[in-house]
Amino acid sequence: MPQNKQPFAQWPAELSVPRLAVYGLLLAGIFAVGYATLRFGLAGAAVACLPMVACVTIVAVYRPGWAMLGLFTINYFIMALRHWVSFPIGLILDAAILFNFAVLLFRTLYGGVGWSRARNGLTLAALLWLIYCVLELTNPNAAAFGVAMTAIRSYALYFLLIVILTAVSFDRYKYLPALLGLWSVLTLLAVGKACIQKFIGFSPAEINWLFYEGGRTTHLLSTGVRYFSFFSDAANFGSSMGLSMVVLSIASLYYRNPWMRLYMVAVAAAACYGMLISGTRSALAVPFAGYALFIVMSRRVKIILTGAVLLLGVFLFLNYTTIGQGNAVIRRARSAFNLQDKSFVLRMENQAKLRTIMRDKPFGAGLGHGGGKALAYAPEAETSQIPTDSWFVMVWVETGIVGLLLHLAVLCYAVGRGVFLVMYRLRDSRVKGFTAALTAGIFGVAVASYANEIFGQIPNGAMMYVFMALIFLSPRFDRELAPTDQAPAAQIPGKA
Repeated sequence: MPQNKQPFAQWPAELSVPRLAVYGLLLAGIFAVGYATLRFGLAGAAVACLPMVACVTIVAVYRPGWAMLGLFTINYFIMALRHWVSFPIGLILDAAILFNFAVLLFRTLYGGVGWSRARNGLTLAALLWLIYCVLELTNPNAAAFGVAMTAIRSYALYFLLIVILTAVSFDRYKYLPALLGLWSVLTLLAVGKACIQKFIGFSPAEINWLFYEGGRTTHLLSTGVRYFSFFSDAANFGSSMGLSMVVLSIASLYYRNPWMRLYMVAVAAAACYGMLISGTRSALAVPFAGYALFIVMSRRVKIILTGAVLLLGVFLFLNYTTIGQGNAVIRRARSAFNLQDKSFVLRMENQAKLRTIMRDKPFGAGLGHGGGKALAYAPEAETSQIPTDSWFVMVWVETGIVGLLLHLAVLCYAVGRGVFLVMYRLRDSRVKGFTAALTAGIFGVAVASYANEIFGQIPNGAMMYVFMALIFLSPRFDRELAPTDQAPAAQIPGKA
């Protein structure tokens, strides 16, 4: 009934209060939580936070898109808590996802929830991948059932749930630029934390991780220190910064406000710096592959020629010159193109060993049974003795060649859909540009995943799923804006 949907059509007038009062109450709440924490400890803080939780819940019910932005933010900072909490930090993301679903289910009682937006090809693809992973629980090669159950979350369950949440919560175009703006702030915070590590020093918790929990072997190298910000490691941080660099730099071309364009370029430059000081060589694949795909999607000779020259110039500089070799950042980036590098040679040797083991395992060794992480659950398994060092190699080891092909098909479908929409379907210049940026970023991360386990890590995995869902929502956003601002579908305009 229309009457049932009315309560959520707009913020109720009776809840409208002066903005100054809202800020005053918020400030009072912060002081109350701080006092309760100092006076009564965590128990007091928990009680003091109850009114704040109630307010957040009310706002989330009326604005599910804001709740989804909150989930995106929480996901970005989860790894920063790994040194401070004793429970599995993945439960935080689980709780955020459940909260968002609870909000949508509550709204459904009164109408106004467009569940039909989640009915698309990506949801079906995610569901098929989840079904395959569930069937992997019956894999006779698996030695530990419990670890397989846990692995399903990061492998497939998050994928399906986040795709549904994004499609249902982001019901208007306004959430797309809002997400990019929020992400730009988060990127600056991540780079800022890495700069603190570089120029001021590591925190006591980070020093403990580096020297007493094995972090020094991969982050304190003879070639220089690899900085990781508040991410799990430098590889995760570097790849994420490469993603921010690609998406935000491309998106900057499509903002109408010149100050926003300048701001996004500045954030992309900061992300580039963060990627370089992470010392993650494979992260270079993100901008190389991402910009290359964007050049192709542009279908404009000028952009294609300019982009090709720039990419070729960077490649020649790193691979065929010794300019700047005295700089540790440039020296480590240059080693990414060295096929005789010891790390690269070792990876190839490990993959050769795995090929021998996997010959009679078309469905893999079982979820959670690949690489060093399996030692705690299946120490006798052959695959647990050999590092995978790659997301795709890990998928191959744990789900077999059948699972790897299915997973690659899902990724190709998502990227291919984005390319098709940008080149032939989308009309509004802003939607087209932002969709092109997301598609290029996803493709760059997919290529870099050959060398690092990016998709299965927080925060990058969930971010990829949100971006894929936005690509499939772009036709709806296009129809929302196209009547007032149409642009030719043949090419990506230079500005929007």
